[in-house]
Amino acid sequence: MNATPALLGFVPLGLAALHVSPVLARTEAGRRLFPALAHTGDPGAVALTFDDGPDRELDAFLALLRAHGATATFFITGEQVARWPGAPARIIAEGHEIGLHGYGHRPHLLRTPGAVDDDLRRGRALVEDAARAPVRFYRPPHGLFSLASWRAVRRQGLTPVLWARAGRDWRPQATPEDILQALGPPRAGDILLLHSSERYAAPGTVQRTLAALPLLFEELRAAGLRARSVGASLVAAGRDQ
Repeated sequence: MNATPALLGFVPLGLAALHVSPVLARTEAGRRLFPALAHTGDPGAVALTFDDGPDRELDAFLALLRAHGATATFFITGEQVARWPGAPARIIAEGHEIGLHGYGHRPHLLRTPGAVDDDLRRGRALVEDAARAPVRFYRPPHGLFSLASWRAVRRQGLTPVLWARAGRDWRPQATPEDILQALGPPRAGDILLLHSSERYAAPGTVQRTLAALPLLFEELRAAGLRARSVGASLVAAGRDQ
């Protein structure tokens, strides 16, 4: 996690090429180039994460998590916090964790290095002020890093977090059962990706996700696992930084 890739020593032409080369969370090549958390090592839980909020359905997510004794990490955007300024503090008060998803939701590969750096700083300041708590983890929009953005994240002291399995709940045709199937059989230590807003996704995403969550919690119970936030899962695994 903490090693800087040897790629940083490449000539400027190589750096420019890397900046425009997409690195997706699901590719092994991407994980080697830009290391990020996808597994916590927690033997007793998965790490449950939600992207793109906060949004109007936050209370429904918090109620479901509370009812099932689960905690989660919400990767939120600054522009959404501007719309729902009280949401981050409520998430923290319920025992969950806040992660940064940037100020906006524009792919890094479409932005200059300076614009990415500014987006991170602006988003972090707004989110931390609203949450009244420091932000530790960062996930890029669409799970895409450029070399410049990966370096900016590390330079600002944030830990990059991707995922091991995604529910693909953003698909217009997805059903709750499809989401569960996409996540696959529960495996201890996996970081799971779902969404708590449809601001950047297909209409109906949130309702599909809310309907899938009880099914997920049932599968976790059957497997003897819990759902925890990324930070709590790292603590349980003895990997807390």
